[in-house]
Amino acid sequence: MTETASILSRGDVYSSADPFATAIAFTGPAVSWVGEDEAAAVADGLQIDLDGDLVAPGFVHAGLRLTGDDPDPAALLAAGITSVHVLGESAHVDAFLAAAPAALAVTAYPRGADGERASLPAADLAAHAQDDRALYVTIADADQLAAALEVLADPQVRTRSQRRLWRLHLDLPVPADAVESLAATGVGLTLDPARHAQPLAPLLSAGAQVSFALDTAQPWETVAAAVYRTEAGISARAAFNAATRFGFRALGRHEGGVLAPGAEATAVRWRVGELVVQVADERLAAWSTDPRSGTPGLPDLADDAPRPEVAQVWVRGEQVATGASGTA
Repeated sequence: MTETASILSRGDVYSSADPFATAIAFTGPAVSWVGEDEAAAVADGLQIDLDGDLVAPGFVHAGLRLTGDDPDPAALLAAGITSVHVLGESAHVDAFLAAAPAALAVTAYPRGADGERASLPAADLAAHAQDDRALYVTIADADQLAAALEVLADPQVRTRSQRRLWRLHLDLPVPADAVESLAATGVGLTLDPARHAQPLAPLLSAGAQVSFALDTAQPWETVAAAVYRTEAGISARAAFNAATRFGFRALGRHEGGVLAPGAEATAVRWRVGELVVQVADERLAAWSTDPRSGTPGLPDLADDAPRPEVAQVWVRGEQVATGASGTA
């Protein structure tokens, strides 16, 4: 039996396959095609008029620390977050998993339980240096950071950490003198640029693997903070990558978080205003999308610009109910 394609057209599609795409098709759980409206109009399938809206990969919250007073998992999906990495005490993780809708992809790092993945405070890292699990280490101050870097300086431990996809959750402003050392560990770094000013440009330039903990109600605020409201900000495109595809890279999934033929058809339709190319340098931040650059535009993230609103969510090709104003 042939699956019916969903064909979305007359909008903007944020795709690594075509920076000027205005249409996209989902067949089954995968993206089957990305292109222009003319081809979409004659394709067979369920036609969906985007009416100028933006379709982009779903956000990845790469470090939600659970305390028992946690956001409703369904609310994350309604905010355009389609994947979340949670860490915390086992009881809190279990409660979150029990409440999560099937459409929300949850990667769990429980503390105090056996399993393939676990979270632990930086003070316990030395005792777990021989662990073969995927560890997510929480770091809250400069002393904890120094202690973790000392453990990871051991070549054998560093090799194990890279092979087993260890990660560091950095809940502090990263000191400038720690940038190179952090990048050299080769482990994933998750931070929240809206919570602490961060040297994002130096970290990325040094080759650090950076992903973001997101604003759970409006993830575009995290992207905006990474561009405009943090030390050594980065371009909107780099910030959006850190809030989407780099969360998958932290799990060793380099194919995730993109919209291209063959990729998973997990995407969010956003009601947006003008799409622009934005960089941290104020002299360049108001650039309009230049066709010669081949850089896809993103929503205007200036402080006075309205934030995008979720209109629809697709997970593995299926439209899902979000409970938001844009209920699917």
